[in-house]
Amino acid sequence: MNPHSPFNPKSVGRRLEALREHHHLNKADFSDSVGIDRSSYIKIERGDKPLKAEMAYAISERWGVSMDYLYRGRLTELPAPLADSLMRSLTKGDL
Repeated sequence: MNPHSPFNPKSVGRRLEALREHHHLNKADFSDSVGIDRSSYIKIERGDKPLKAEMAYAISERWGVSMDYLYRGRLTELPAPLADSLMRSLTKGDL
């Protein structure tokens, strides 16, 4: 897989990290908020495990982001304050 592809698990993990940090949550609290096993979530955020569609759906419903953001990094459908915050995180951390 192309390491620069938006579908790369590491890219997805960085976007999850930016979302989690935007909400000032630790990994345990974030994973609990969407019903994902903590150890699985840690692997997903690290990019060691792919984000399954049902998990992405739970995250998108709970935290108001699109699955397009999670998988592809598209910010266009997000509320402006959230998109701005995530864009700053993505730019700062090269997510």
